[in-house]
Amino acid sequence: MAESIVQTSGGITGAGAGGGLGLNAPGAGPKVQSFAGGPATKGVNIDATLESTWQDILNESHETTWFVAEYSEDGKTVEMKNSGTGGLAAFKENLGDALAWGGFKCIAVDNRENTTSKRSKFVFVQYMPQAGPAMRKAKMGSHKGTLKSICTGAHLDIMIDNVEEITEDDLVKRLQAATGAHKPNGYEFEPGVVTSAEGFLNG
Repeated sequence: MAESIVQTSGGITGAGAGGGLGLNAPGAGPKVQSFAGGPATKGVNIDATLESTWQDILNESHETTWFVAEYSEDGKTVEMKNSGTGGLAAFKENLGDALAWGGFKCIAVDNRENTTSKRSKFVFVQYMPQAGPAMRKAKMGSHKGTLKSICTGAHLDIMIDNVEEITEDDLVKRLQAATGAHKPNGYEFEPGVVTSAEGFLNG
Protein backbone atom coordinates (compact mmCIF):
# COMPACT_ATOMS: atom_id res chain seq x y z
CA MET A 1 0.00 0.00 0.00
CA ALA A 2 1.36 3.45 -0.88
CA GLU A 3 2.42 5.63 2.02
CA SER A 4 0.25 8.69 2.59
CA ILE A 5 1.44 11.99 4.00
CA VAL A 6 -0.78 14.28 6.01
CA GLN A 7 0.45 17.85 6.51
CA THR A 8 -1.08 19.52 9.56
CA SER A 9 -0.31 22.65 11.53
CA GLY A 10 -1.19 24.47 14.69
CA GLY A 11 -1.65 23.30 18.25
CA ILE A 12 -4.04 23.37 21.18
CA THR A 13 -5.12 26.69 22.57
CA GLY A 14 -4.14 26.99 26.21
CA ALA A 15 -2.14 24.55 28.35
CA GLY A 16 -3.07 20.97 27.54
CA ALA A 17 -2.00 17.53 28.68
CA GLY A 18 1.62 18.53 28.49
CA GLY A 19 1.31 20.98 31.39
CA GLY A 20 2.38 24.59 31.65
CA LEU A 21 4.82 24.80 28.75
CA GLY A 22 2.65 26.81 26.41
CA LEU A 23 0.66 24.55 24.11
CA ASN A 24 -0.88 27.45 22.25
CA ALA A 25 -2.37 27.42 18.80
CA PRO A 26 -0.27 29.51 16.41
CA GLY A 27 -1.83 32.94 16.18
CA ALA A 28 -3.69 32.59 19.48
CA GLY A 29 -3.64 35.50 21.90
CA PRO A 30 -4.14 39.23 21.50
CA LYS A 31 -2.75 41.12 18.56
CA VAL A 32 -0.13 43.65 19.57
CA GLN A 33 0.67 46.84 17.70
CA SER A 34 4.39 47.46 17.99
CA PHE A 35 6.39 50.52 17.04
CA ALA A 36 10.07 51.06 16.32
CA GLY A 37 10.88 54.25 18.17
CA GLY A 38 7.32 54.60 19.46
CA PRO A 39 5.99 54.68 23.02
CA ALA A 40 7.69 52.24 25.36
CA THR A 41 5.76 49.13 26.36
CA LYS A 42 6.85 47.97 29.83
CA GLY A 43 10.09 49.87 29.36
CA VAL A 44 11.02 48.70 25.86
CA ASN A 45 10.15 49.55 22.25
CA ILE A 46 9.70 46.77 19.73
CA ASP A 47 10.82 46.90 16.11
CA ALA A 48 7.62 46.69 14.05
CA THR A 49 9.17 44.13 11.71
CA LEU A 50 9.50 41.61 14.55
CA GLU A 51 5.77 40.91 14.71
CA SER A 52 5.39 40.60 10.94
CA THR A 53 8.40 38.28 10.77
CA TRP A 54 6.98 36.04 13.48
CA GLN A 55 3.69 35.87 11.60
CA ASP A 56 5.65 34.82 8.51
CA ILE A 57 7.20 32.00 10.54
CA LEU A 58 3.76 30.85 11.68
CA ASN A 59 2.53 30.94 8.08
CA GLU A 60 2.91 27.46 6.56
CA SER A 61 3.18 28.90 3.07
CA HIS A 62 6.02 31.31 3.95
CA GLU A 63 9.66 30.25 3.66
CA THR A 64 10.90 32.12 6.77
CA THR A 65 11.68 29.69 9.61
CA TRP A 66 13.57 31.71 12.25
CA PHE A 67 14.43 35.17 13.55
CA VAL A 68 16.90 36.80 15.96
CA ALA A 69 16.38 40.24 17.54
CA GLU A 70 18.82 42.19 19.72
CA TYR A 71 18.72 45.35 21.83
CA SER A 72 19.67 48.72 20.39
CA GLU A 73 22.84 50.38 21.63
CA ASP A 74 20.91 52.35 24.26
CA GLY A 75 18.98 49.24 25.33
CA LYS A 76 15.59 50.86 24.78
CA THR A 77 14.50 49.02 21.63
CA VAL A 78 14.43 45.38 20.57
CA GLU A 79 15.55 45.49 16.94
CA MET A 80 15.41 42.79 14.28
CA LYS A 81 18.92 41.47 13.66
CA ASN A 82 18.21 38.78 11.10
CA SER A 83 15.70 36.21 9.88
CA GLY A 84 15.87 33.52 7.28
CA THR A 85 15.27 30.01 6.06
CA GLY A 86 16.92 26.74 6.94
CA GLY A 87 17.01 24.90 10.22
CA LEU A 88 18.36 25.00 13.74
CA ALA A 89 21.98 25.43 12.62
CA ALA A 90 21.17 28.67 10.77
CA PHE A 91 19.33 30.02 13.81
CA LYS A 92 22.23 29.22 16.16
CA GLU A 93 24.77 30.82 13.83
CA ASN A 94 22.97 34.14 14.26
CA LEU A 95 23.18 34.15 18.06
CA GLY A 96 26.31 36.10 18.95
CA ASP A 97 27.58 37.75 22.13
CA ALA A 98 24.66 40.14 22.59
CA LEU A 99 21.46 39.62 24.57
CA ALA A 100 18.80 38.46 22.16
CA TRP A 101 15.28 37.18 21.63
CA GLY A 102 14.50 34.69 18.91
CA GLY A 103 12.35 31.90 17.64
CA PHE A 104 12.34 29.10 15.11
CA LYS A 105 10.14 26.49 13.52
CA CYS A 106 10.71 22.74 13.54
CA ILE A 107 8.53 19.88 12.34
CA ALA A 108 7.07 17.08 14.47
CA VAL A 109 6.93 13.86 12.44
CA ASP A 110 4.60 10.97 13.28
CA ASN A 111 5.37 7.99 11.08
CA ARG A 112 3.08 5.07 11.89
CA GLU A 113 2.33 2.15 9.60
CA ASN A 114 1.46 3.63 6.19
CA THR A 115 0.78 7.20 7.28
CA THR A 116 3.22 10.03 8.00
CA SER A 117 1.83 13.19 9.56
CA LYS A 118 3.78 16.40 10.03
CA ARG A 119 2.95 19.25 12.39
CA SER A 120 4.83 22.52 12.78
CA LYS A 121 6.19 23.34 16.22
CA PHE A 122 7.42 26.79 17.26
CA VAL A 123 10.13 27.51 19.83
CA PHE A 124 10.58 30.89 21.55
CA VAL A 125 14.10 31.65 22.84
CA GLN A 126 15.47 34.10 25.42
CA TYR A 127 19.25 34.31 24.99
CA MET A 128 21.33 35.67 27.86
CA PRO A 129 25.01 35.04 27.07
CA GLN A 130 27.34 35.02 30.07
CA ALA A 131 29.29 37.99 28.67
CA GLY A 132 26.14 40.16 28.49
CA PRO A 133 25.80 43.26 30.72
CA ALA A 134 24.37 42.33 34.13
CA MET A 135 21.99 45.30 34.30
CA ARG A 136 20.50 44.57 30.90
CA LYS A 137 20.12 40.89 31.80
CA ALA A 138 18.15 41.95 34.86
CA LYS A 139 15.78 44.00 32.72
CA MET A 140 15.15 41.24 30.19
CA GLY A 141 12.71 39.46 32.48
CA SER A 142 10.40 42.48 32.58
CA HIS A 143 10.39 42.60 28.77
CA LYS A 144 9.50 38.95 28.26
CA GLY A 145 5.76 39.41 28.54
CA THR A 146 5.83 42.03 25.80
CA LEU A 147 7.85 39.78 23.50
CA LYS A 148 5.60 36.78 24.21
CA SER A 149 2.48 38.84 23.45
CA ILE A 150 3.94 39.44 19.99
CA CYS A 151 5.45 35.98 19.44
CA THR A 152 2.24 34.09 20.15
CA GLY A 153 1.66 30.42 19.47
CA ALA A 154 4.98 29.02 20.68
CA HIS A 155 4.85 25.39 21.79
CA LEU A 156 8.06 25.71 23.79
CA ASP A 157 9.72 28.56 25.68
CA ILE A 158 13.41 28.22 26.57
CA MET A 159 16.06 30.43 28.17
CA ILE A 160 19.75 29.80 27.49
CA ASP A 161 23.11 31.47 28.20
CA ASN A 162 25.14 29.40 25.73
CA VAL A 163 24.34 28.56 22.12
CA GLU A 164 25.58 25.01 22.66
CA GLU A 165 22.73 24.43 25.12
CA ILE A 166 20.38 24.17 22.15
CA THR A 167 20.82 20.57 21.06
CA GLU A 168 18.48 18.40 19.06
CA ASP A 169 18.24 15.79 21.83
CA ASP A 170 17.39 18.42 24.45
CA LEU A 171 14.76 19.98 22.19
CA VAL A 172 13.21 16.57 21.53
CA LYS A 173 13.00 15.92 25.27
CA ARG A 174 11.42 19.31 25.97
CA LEU A 175 8.98 19.14 23.05
CA GLN A 176 7.87 15.64 24.02
CA ALA A 177 7.25 16.82 27.58
CA ALA A 178 5.14 19.69 26.20
CA THR A 179 3.06 17.36 24.03
CA GLY A 180 -0.10 15.49 24.97
CA ALA A 181 -0.61 11.73 25.09
CA HIS A 182 -0.15 11.22 21.34
CA LYS A 183 3.52 12.01 20.86
CA PRO A 184 5.36 12.17 17.52
CA ASN A 185 8.23 9.74 16.97
CA GLY A 186 10.59 12.22 15.35
CA TYR A 187 11.39 15.89 14.67
CA GLU A 188 12.92 17.75 11.75
CA PHE A 189 15.30 20.45 12.98
CA GLU A 190 16.99 20.56 9.59
CA PRO A 191 14.95 20.26 6.37
CA GLY A 192 14.43 16.61 5.47
CA VAL A 193 16.50 15.24 8.38
CA VAL A 194 14.48 13.45 11.08
CA THR A 195 15.84 13.17 14.62
CA SER A 196 14.28 10.15 16.33
CA ALA A 197 12.15 10.70 19.40
CA GLU A 198 11.74 6.99 20.14
CA GLY A 199 13.75 7.31 23.36
CA PHE A 200 11.51 10.14 24.58
CA LEU A 201 8.04 8.78 23.80
CA ASN A 202 7.11 8.94 27.48
CA GLY A 203 8.13 12.62 27.72
